Amino acid sequence: MTSRLRILHCLSTREFAGTERHLAELSAIQAQSHDVTLLLDRNTVDPLTGGDISGFLCPEVKVVRAGRAGYLPALASELRSGRHDIVHTHLGRASARVSWLRRAGLAGSVPVVATLHTSYRGRSYGAHDGLVCIASWQQEALPEKQRDASALIPNWTVPPASTCEARAALRERMRREWRIPDGGVVIGAAGRMVEEKNFGLLIQAWKQAELKPGTRLVMMGDGPERDALQQAAQGRPDIIFTGYRTDMPDLLAAFDAFIVPSRHEPFGLVLLEAMEAGLPVCATAAGGVKDILADAPDCLVAPDSLEALTEGLRRLESAAPRQWDMSRYRIGAAASRVEAFYRRYC
Repeated sequence: MTSRLRILHCLSTREFAGTERHLAELSAIQAQSHDVTLLLDRNTVDPLTGGDISGFLCPEVKVVRAGRAGYLPALASELRSGRHDIVHTHLGRASARVSWLRRAGLAGSVPVVATLHTSYRGRSYGAHDGLVCIASWQQEALPEKQRDASALIPNWTVPPASTCEARAALRERMRREWRIPDGGVVIGAAGRMVEEKNFGLLIQAWKQAELKPGTRLVMMGDGPERDALQQAAQGRPDIIFTGYRTDMPDLLAAFDAFIVPSRHEPFGLVLLEAMEAGLPVCATAAGGVKDILADAPDCLVAPDSLEALTEGLRRLESAAPRQWDMSRYRIGAAASRVEAFYRRYC
């Protein structure tokens, strides 16, 4: 019988985006057979959207909050406690603090690994024992020493828990709310509204594409660029902003196609979710998207290209639903590979 592990996950963020969802899902499946603790900041609520990982955590996951003194003292206490067999950090803030404590000799002897949700930085990850890369571009960019101590384990998507009838009802309700005309095509885009996501270029491409009168672009999400994007779309009733939504990925049932215009996408979780929903997709060939669509080059367009994105929108307008092979992206297989990676060190 495989021994039960005592796992500590470390995350220091105030939002609920792809990384937070990843960790909530991973910790939940790990808690079925291991003792899982999650160290979080004292406050994890996004002040802009209200998103918070707390509402998505499995009850079996023990949550430890940093105190008034801050995240670093709480982290040091957990590392030296002897209560954990493996420490798994996520994103730069938590990872850099672990690296600092290890270099200062204040972290005890517990092995430490990290998932690279973005780019590798020596300051944040150079003192870790091992690294999980979610996309091949990350692993290829690692220094040789870190590459030898890494594993490529892609993110995953979870099949919708809702019934076909519930998704059909949601589709009808949302399309009515968005005032989609009968027979209208809805092309969706989603993500935090920041420069890297390139939604400004998407709006330019939408205007240039001159699609059919009943076709709509629905943009889900919030962020610092939202006001500027809405200004760019002013006077265009065919561009709809929904704001931050908590009903993803079920909401994808309301769409007919999906587009990802990012300049760089570390992995592309929202793309996976769109594929799980059976949508035809178009995405810029940047970062982890190239791994996901390696067998579907017809769905890729050049990054940061107005003309390529315009042509991609035109193709999506007439594209049929598409059934994708999602077997590579199941959480059970990924969790097993993560556990095997842990056992290299403990």
